Amino acid sequence: MVRAAAAKLGELPDKRPVPKTVEATPLVLVRDGERVYCAYGICPHGRWLLSLGDYKEGKLRCKGHGSVYDLATGAGELNGYPLQIKAYKAEVVGDSVYVEV
Repeated sequence: MVRAAAAKLGELPDKRPVPKTVEATPLVLVRDGERVYCAYGICPHGRWLLSLGDYKEGKLRCKGHGSVYDLATGAGELNGYPLQIKAYKAEVVGDSVYVEV
């Protein structure tokens, strides 16, 4: 794994998904107060960008078909069918966000 700068905190509005590409990997970042979540940025069900989805209480709902993912674990589901995306470790250092991809 490679630790790489993904964003500045100022680029991440609170509780709004933001798309980023780090080391050629599409990601979605969400800042929730002091915490920053990072996950693979494309829904495996319908290939929608997860940054277009809605965030609430640690979960991200895909705009395409409504798949819901827990951003801490990457576990998801759609109508009872289990899905999974990769959740990445995000670390805030000063005003920068680093991820391990």
